[in-house]
Amino acid sequence: MRLRAARTKKMTSRNSTQAPAMRGSSSRPLWCERSRRTVPLQEQLARCARLRLEDVPRLRRAWDVAPLQSTRRPEVPQRVCGGVNARWLERRRGRLTASHFAAALGFHGKASAHRLTRKLGAGASADVQQSDPGVDWGQRHEASGLATYLSSYLSAACPSAEAHETGFWPFEVSHPSGARASVGATPDAIVRGAEQVWPGGLVVEVKCPFRGGQPAPHVKVLPRMMPQLQGQLLATGAATLHLVSWSPYGSTVFRVTADLDYRREMGEALALVARQATGDGEELGRLSRAVRERSVVLAKRSERVALIPPSEC
Repeated sequence: MRLRAARTKKMTSRNSTQAPAMRGSSSRPLWCERSRRTVPLQEQLARCARLRLEDVPRLRRAWDVAPLQSTRRPEVPQRVCGGVNARWLERRRGRLTASHFAAALGFHGKASAHRLTRKLGAGASADVQQSDPGVDWGQRHEASGLATYLSSYLSAACPSAEAHETGFWPFEVSHPSGARASVGATPDAIVRGAEQVWPGGLVVEVKCPFRGGQPAPHVKVLPRMMPQLQGQLLATGAATLHLVSWSPYGSTVFRVTADLDYRREMGEALALVARQATGDGEELGRLSRAVRERSVVLAKRSERVALIPPSEC
C-alpha cells in the first residue's frame, strides 16, 4: 500500500511539473514551479544577449507613427543606432514624464513627491542617476519583453498588426485655476493594423521586474502603475494599452483601457504639481487622493490577456 501511494505521488508530481501553463489558465504559472522544463537563467540570458530587435519581424523603425485616430506625433525618437538618444534625454529634463507621475501624485509618500518637485524646479532630470540593479535590468531586457510580446502574443492575436518603436510624446495638462504644464510620455511601441481587434489605437509598455535578483512577471496590474499607463494613453490618444511584464521564467500581458475621468483628474493634479504654488496644497491633496483611489479600481479592472511560458520568452 505504501509502495502504491509513493508511486502515485511520484507520478502526480511528475505530471504537475511537466504540464505547461496555457494562456489564460488559472493553474500556477511556470515561473512558480522552477521545473526542469524551465530554461536555466544563464542560458536564457545568453539567448537574450544575442537578441536584436532589428531581426524581429513585425517591428518597424518608423518612430513617428501615431495611432490612426490621433492627430499628435512623437517629438524625438528614444533610440538611435542601438543606444539612447541624447536629444530624448534632454527633452525630458526638467519636465514631468509619465514614469514619474505616480511619485508626483504621492503614491510613494510625501517625501518622494517633494524630492521630485525639487529636482524638476531646479531643471534637473527626474530619472535615476546612479547605478541601480533594477533599473539596469529593465533597460537591458526591455527588448526581450517587446520581442516576446510580438512573437508569442501579437502575431497570434492579430496577424495583420505591426509594431513601431516610438519616441517622446509631449502634451499639455491644465487646472481650472489657470495652472498649466507641459508633460510627456514614451510608450515602448505603437501598434498599427490592429484596429479591428482593439478599436481606437493600441500602445505597448514593457516592464521587467527584477525583484531583488529573483525576476518574475507581475501577476496583476498594480495601482501605482496606473498614472504612467493612463499618461501614455493620454499622450498618444490611443484607447488601449498592453502592459507586458517580462522575465526569463515567463511573461504576462494585461489590457488597460483609457479612462477619461481619471485622466482629467490626473492632468489637473499634475498641473498643480508643476506650478509648485503654496496655496495649491489642499486642492492638490484632494485630486491626488482621488487619483490614488481610482487607480485601485482601474487596476482591478485590468484584464490579463496572455500568460506566456518561459520557452517562448
